[in-house]
Amino acid sequence: MSKTEYHHLFKALDDMNKCLFCVECHQFCKNPVTLNKCFHLICSEHFPSMSHCPKCKVSLEGCITWSDDKFNVAVHAAKNLTAMIEPFKENIFCDSVVSVDESPDMDMVAKTNECLSDKPLSNTKVPKRTAASKQDINNSTLSLTSNVSFLSKIAEKRNNKGETALHIACRMGKADRVAKLLSEGASTNTKDNAGWTPLHEVVQNGRQDLVRLLLRHNTLVNVPGQANETPLHEAIRYNHIDIAKDLVAHGADINARNCKGETPLTLAAPEIRAIIQDAAAKRIITEDSFDFELVQKQIELDCEDIRVYCMSQSHAITNKLRALTKHHNNLRVELKFNNKVTHLIVDADDGICDSSLEVLQGIVNYLWILSTKWVTASTDDILESFEEYEVLGVGTTTYTGPKNARYNKYKHLPGIFNGCHFYFHNFNTKYKISDKIEVTKAILSKLVTDAGGVALRRAPNPESIPESEKLVPYHAQRDGKLYNCSHYIIYKDMYEPLYNMAHLKALPVGWLIECIEKYQLCEPW
Repeated sequence: MSKTEYHHLFKALDDMNKCLFCVECHQFCKNPVTLNKCFHLICSEHFPSMSHCPKCKVSLEGCITWSDDKFNVAVHAAKNLTAMIEPFKENIFCDSVVSVDESPDMDMVAKTNECLSDKPLSNTKVPKRTAASKQDINNSTLSLTSNVSFLSKIAEKRNNKGETALHIACRMGKADRVAKLLSEGASTNTKDNAGWTPLHEVVQNGRQDLVRLLLRHNTLVNVPGQANETPLHEAIRYNHIDIAKDLVAHGADINARNCKGETPLTLAAPEIRAIIQDAAAKRIITEDSFDFELVQKQIELDCEDIRVYCMSQSHAITNKLRALTKHHNNLRVELKFNNKVTHLIVDADDGICDSSLEVLQGIVNYLWILSTKWVTASTDDILESFEEYEVLGVGTTTYTGPKNARYNKYKHLPGIFNGCHFYFHNFNTKYKISDKIEVTKAILSKLVTDAGGVALRRAPNPESIPESEKLVPYHAQRDGKLYNCSHYIIYKDMYEPLYNMAHLKALPVGWLIECIEKYQLCEPW
């Protein structure tokens, strides 16, 4: 395609997008509705507070609205297409590029052409909210899941500091660039190598306008960054009180602890403490609010590249899996349990699976653990939704580690053993916990490090814990027995001395396994 043809393509896309922009916020419409007095399109959330149309200024007294599902489909498709095409504009029109053939990003252009080819793509069931538009989506050569896959790779491209384009724009305070990236679907919750999110960046810089902009785009307010500092910690530290009030109003936890046990409340001066406590009392959004749309988006992303390891001994299941891979390009079967695996297939009676090393490793690595019924229900035409076939528990319905771990990942929270240091006493040889779980020190060390903990080579001295190790467990229950316990000696039989201090406890390996099966830092028995 020539430069002129690309120019016409971009112009046509821009013209189409303008028709789908809300006349109030000038972003792609969210749940679009049409005003019956002037036929302009707006986000449904704006209408209740409007007295006049922002575009033509006509009075909206007596005005009603109507919605059309086709607009939702069109907006979704336009956003995806824009985000996929936009990165190539600068490459194609940049004066520094002598010719298109010499462009350093031609591999990306080639990937786009490949995505837009006639190659058949997999149809994976995604969250039920999208079911109404499935027929329209399937009429396109680019399926929803494949589109999300390609777009996420572009939007999440990082520099050597782990920063995305949104991180950089937020750090530099470029409001127009931030708005543009958000309209193209950039993730607001990605962490850089230091653990900071875009929200951390704008809070530190005191940019309330950008804070409010990010909060309108599915931004999680309690994501801990470096040293488990939340954006609210940063707002208090930098004395950005108005920003702190906005964060609290959107569900920021005023009692969130960093790795030293400091909370926004303890950091705040008395007069500031009263302000944020008052804001917390008045807010509508709770600390535990977790946006449904964000969950569904994450589940869609999990459909991108499905790498399955099957634990079932049934030949019918393994044969069916192999057959499915021939019809779904996003499905692969791994012959060994490795770090590429994203989905674990297990035998489950009434949704309950047995505990095993593979299941424990799957939980701490945030894998989907699915019943074999997912395989039997999927067909050559469609892969079934994961949620309907996720195991209900490990050994019992009360041990819901797989789902708890998955949501922990979606919320961008630290692993279950964050802030915890473990010494494994006398595990120099294999130790059989159950028929399916046999552990060594190396296996246990791998489990706890994958879950965010630290494995110690020497037994901790309760009287001289290094300052660098005096951390606060992120997931410890408030006012629980482990609230300040940073060190654990794990034993298989009786251990002497029986440490039961606030900062050091000696506990059996069964406790450690239960924590993983529940994905919860359990209170000692």
